[in-house]
Formats: sequence, structure tokens, C-alpha cells
Amino acid sequence: MFSKCFHLLLAVHLLISPVVPDLLEPSERIIGGSSIDITNVPWQVALLYYGKQFCGGSIYSQTIIITAAHCVEARDISIRAGSSLHDSGGVVVAVESFIIHPEYDRKNFENDVAILKLSSPLTFSDSIQTIPLAETDPPTSSLALATGWGLGYFYTEPQHLQGVELLIRPRAVCKLKYGSSMFDGDICAGRLGKAGCDGDSGGPLVFNDQLVGITSRKGNLLCLASSLYASVAYYRNWILSAIDELNFQGAAKNV
Repeated sequence: MFSKCFHLLLAVHLLISPVVPDLLEPSERIIGGSSIDITNVPWQVALLYYGKQFCGGSIYSQTIIITAAHCVEARDISIRAGSSLHDSGGVVVAVESFIIHPEYDRKNFENDVAILKLSSPLTFSDSIQTIPLAETDPPTSSLALATGWGLGYFYTEPQHLQGVELLIRPRAVCKLKYGSSMFDGDICAGRLGKAGCDGDSGGPLVFNDQLVGITSRKGNLLCLASSLYASVAYYRNWILSAIDELNFQGAAKNV
């Protein structure tokens, strides 16, 4: 019965959605992916709110995590690093402070970038490593890897980390779909039946072992297609400046 209802909803959605060639709807949790071990993506972390995973992030250094701004509007956040499971294993570290992009717009998710400072440093291992920041966006039509613990098909909630390769979409094509809701700092990526969905927000989009995007937002409830990612290359200077500020605050506190 559930399967029949889902396919009916899917058919209705496809009938009423505007038709744009070679473009899918955006989303924030992994759809059409498969299990991936944390040792293959050791920069991935789970963001926890009172112990429950709700977003993802990427390790920049022993004390710095990069994520989406809309993931850190709540307090009492911690991260789990070094585990393929979002609810056990690895290490859990509290977030001490954070900086949200000063021009972040919570209504349309423009400038959806934030930097977290951990209360204690991570210890690097095979399952906990940093990832460098990209200086340029990935080429159009290249494949980039998105990872997270988000909803799968039929809104299942995988306990194990999922990964999926997504196609970098032409910007001009994406603008046809998103119009003014796609910004200069966005990357559009997805493939038919493969995407993100609610809860993978803040997680990494990786190309050539560099962080190229931060999972930002979706465009429908069914999580059927391409997502919008904050471009790391576009925000790189601000990211580095925010990291310097957080590190300076920490150094000043210890004087």
C-alpha cells in the first residue's frame, strides 16, 4: 500500500512540476546512493543536536568543521567523527563556538555557510582526516561525490553512511529551473534518481579529493533529484577569514 501511494504521489508531482530539460529537483539527503565506509571519506562528520544526527559537516583541521549556516542556528551542537554510523562509534566532541556568514539569508538560504570551532581537538586516524578547500568549481558534467546519513528511497533512514556520485549541472540550465533562488555562490549537482534529501545539509560535495561544495537545499518533498551546494571556491576567502577569527578567539581565551 505504501509503495502504491508513493508512486501515485510521484506521478502527480511529475505531472504538476515545470518541465526543464536535463534538470532535476534539488534536495538534501542521499537518494540512490550506497553504503560507504568512513575510511574512504574520513573528513565526514555528523552534526548532533542532543545526540541526534540532523546535519553533516567536513573536517578542515583538528578543531574546525565546515558546514551549512542553517545547520547551526540551534545551540548545544556536537559532532561525531570517525564513524560510518551516525549514532555510535568514533568520537563525539562538543561545538564551542561558530561563525555564520554575515549575509546568510534564512528565508532563501543565500550564503549558506558556517564554520564550527570544537571544544577539544580531534585525533587524526584512518577514519578522521582533513580535506583541503577547492580553489575552483568542478567542471560542468564532471562527477562529484556527496555523502551523508540522509533519507533513502521511501524515506528510509539509513544508519550507515551513504555516498553517491552526482553530475555537475550546467549553470545556465539550473538557472532555468531555480531562477532568482539560485545564487552566484551555488553549485547545482544531481543525476536521475540520485540526489540528496533532508538531513544531509552541511555535508561535503567532493571532487578530486577536495571540498568543492556544502550541501545547502532541496526543492521538493520527494527528494528526487539535483541539489544546490554552496561553492567552496566562491566562499573560500570568507571561510579562511572566519577560521582565522575563531582561532584568534581561542588563542585570546587561553592567554
